[in-house]
Amino acid sequence: MKTLYIYALIGALFFSSSQGIFASGGFGGGGVAGQALRGKEREKFNLGKAIYNAEVALDAKKEDLVKSQKNRLEYLQGSLPNSEKGRVNLEDLAGKLSEEQISALEFFVSIRFNVKLEEKKD
Repeated sequence: MKTLYIYALIGALFFSSSQGIFASGGFGGGGVAGQALRGKEREKFNLGKAIYNAEVALDAKKEDLVKSQKNRLEYLQGSLPNSEKGRVNLEDLAGKLSEEQISALEFFVSIRFNVKLEEKKD
């Protein structure tokens, strides 16, 4: 009788704790804002992610690109959530990115942080 009571108690604890795992209310899939990226989009996203996380060696600063890139990066920095604004400073990348790299960075931020970036007028 005592062992039956112990088994019932263990079973009740197991099932009550496992419900918390399965019924969290969140969506368990997708890590990229629920979107499945393919081919070129995935490459672009991964390049932007690597630049964002400072995992890519960048070119030397080119003074002729600083002004135009600073405007774009300033806008991008302002689009980040407050928790990220203190972690990264995208404006420091001004003049160091190719057009492909800055475009990839904008793409990554728009997907990762679910931000709708407006067309910028230089």
